[in-house]
Amino acid sequence: MFPQTTGLTLNPSQLAAATSAMLRIAHIDGACTTEEVALIRAFYGNGDGGPSFESLLDGFAARPVGSADLTDASARELVLATCIMVALADGEISTPELTALHALAEDLGVDAPHFEHLLALVKDHMLARLATLPDAGSVAAVARELG
Repeated sequence: MFPQTTGLTLNPSQLAAATSAMLRIAHIDGACTTEEVALIRAFYGNGDGGPSFESLLDGFAARPVGSADLTDASARELVLATCIMVALADGEISTPELTALHALAEDLGVDAPHFEHLLALVKDHMLARLATLPDAGSVAAVARELG
């Protein structure tokens, strides 16, 4: 998705931290769906020797994620961008999701202008994926919703 994250591999600890952050964002507004959990589970995969997905699902709220968990700037950007995608999964970012994303960005050491840049990149990426659909009217409607 982002050139600086191409080929980036997260170690088991980083993967668990990223998954916990994604679960927190998915649950923050009380509207987490089974589909969102399934997508996050697919992201986590087998965990590569880390904790079980079920333990992360049970304990994500108690596991804050910060720059100490993700020491590489590319990993921090990847996690933040992925969390933005989770927030956008239902078509919009709610106020609680946006607040949580800003807090995560701060915890990861990502300043507000760079966060806004990542948000725009994620929206552009999502729209680019839809641009190949034959129904241009629907793509335009989604573009308006994403801002």
